[in-house]
Amino acid sequence: MTVNAAFLREIKDDNRQLKSLWDRLIPMFSHPETTKNHWPELIAGLAELRDQLAIHFSLEEAYGYFDDAVDIAPHLSLTAETLRSQHSTLFSQIRDLADLILELNCEAVEHINKLTRRFKAFKTSFESHEESELKLILASFDDDLGVGD
Repeated sequence: MTVNAAFLREIKDDNRQLKSLWDRLIPMFSHPETTKNHWPELIAGLAELRDQLAIHFSLEEAYGYFDDAVDIAPHLSLTAETLRSQHSTLFSQIRDLADLILELNCEAVEHINKLTRRFKAFKTSFESHEESELKLILASFDDDLGVGD
């Protein structure tokens, strides 16, 4: 598997920015009162997360690690295509979440709870997706290096 140095640098920067965003957002969803008190920051943070994930998914697709994985291990093509197709679904979810917060009333506990549930569900889906991508990359490295031969 060929690893593009520019890709690694951009992905590293992107991952650092994503981690920083998650680290800022997650505590704000820890309790309804905390969520209410940080509503303006959440509006900005969810918009920033949406924009950063657009970059994140674009980087992954532009640098072709899906294609590299499939070239090395054709039996991984279905997994790679499934993961690539999840990008649009995940992006739609975060876009909808960033839009939803603008429509909700931070004084209404049911609105806070709805937003929190949706955020946590998105976070779980995104983490699962990222873990699956890592497994795909590792599996293609294993095939490239001949692990298990």
